[in-house]
Amino acid sequence: MIHPVIMAGGKGERFWPYSNSRHPKQLLPLVTRQSMLEDTLDHVKRLSRQATTRLIIGKNLEKPVKTKLKGRRGVEIVAEPMSKNTAAAIALACRIIQAQDPQGVMIVLTADHAIGPAADFQKALKAAVEVAQKRRSLVTFGIKPTRPDVGFGYVEAQEGQSEVQGLAVHAVKRFHEKPTPEKAREYVESGRFFWNSGMFAWRVDVLWEQFEKHQPDLAKAFVKAGELNPKSKLFADKVKKLYAKLPDLSIDYGIMEKADRIEVIIPEIHWDDIGSWSALDRLHRADAAGNRALGENVLLDTENCTVFADQGLVCTYGVKDLLVVQHEGVTLVIPKDRLPQIKNLVKLVQSKSKLSKYL
Repeated sequence: MIHPVIMAGGKGERFWPYSNSRHPKQLLPLVTRQSMLEDTLDHVKRLSRQATTRLIIGKNLEKPVKTKLKGRRGVEIVAEPMSKNTAAAIALACRIIQAQDPQGVMIVLTADHAIGPAADFQKALKAAVEVAQKRRSLVTFGIKPTRPDVGFGYVEAQEGQSEVQGLAVHAVKRFHEKPTPEKAREYVESGRFFWNSGMFAWRVDVLWEQFEKHQPDLAKAFVKAGELNPKSKLFADKVKKLYAKLPDLSIDYGIMEKADRIEVIIPEIHWDDIGSWSALDRLHRADAAGNRALGENVLLDTENCTVFADQGLVCTYGVKDLLVVQHEGVTLVIPKDRLPQIKNLVKLVQSKSKLSKYL
């Protein structure tokens, strides 16, 4: 069977003030008219209408996610008591699935990607399932880079390829962290480097073998915890005790950079990681002056600005290269080249107890 897993955690800092700790970006309609989480659920529903999709979320998001998805069938919410990065989240999902389907294929997606066309993505998912099932490989999805982006990690493919359902599949030579601008240009020009999308497919028994080999302490902790059934009344307490012992470890560092057999499939899709406000500039067309505006606005003598307002009116005059956001009593104005430091501003707001209502 196919077992979709969607990682939908996060604190909501990089899209503040529109997102916050109670209403993170994956619950926002940033790509379509529905939330990004709902967009992702639609993708996996098209793949298998019978499968149960598991959402791995933080405990603080349990209520808003349940409210957003009220009435949607075939979804199981698995709440983590604390954030321990992606290795713990994926190991937890793996153990839950193993108990039901020891050789099932897990597909791992995240809830903050813009992906299309849907039919081409379905083709890629089916191909990845076939490779994972028949070759016992850990499969990742590599995206053909359209620009030398320093915000993404890269997957280096070995020379030579096979084809599965018409899509190229390569053995993985190496994973690379976010590069310098010079390295990013080299990667794109080589034709052998692809963006690391953070999406995966693998058989749960094959993945667990890799956990036992490369992260034995983590694997032993999960085995010692015994059965992990989200429907059990003991589940929350069990996972809380378990997570207290686990390392903060990404699946890339903990498993993928060390595993024995990894293959990368190259889907023919449009893909973007909606990681911060800067992603809106790639998703929405600019006017003649380079501005992108959502909501009510009046822009005069304004260049290369992104304006977002979901309540009220935003007016700008004689400015350029700014992000302006207005949401629920908060107005954010920041130069676009300072967006990577937006977390510093959020931390400052956090330090002022009187402003906690805006976080």
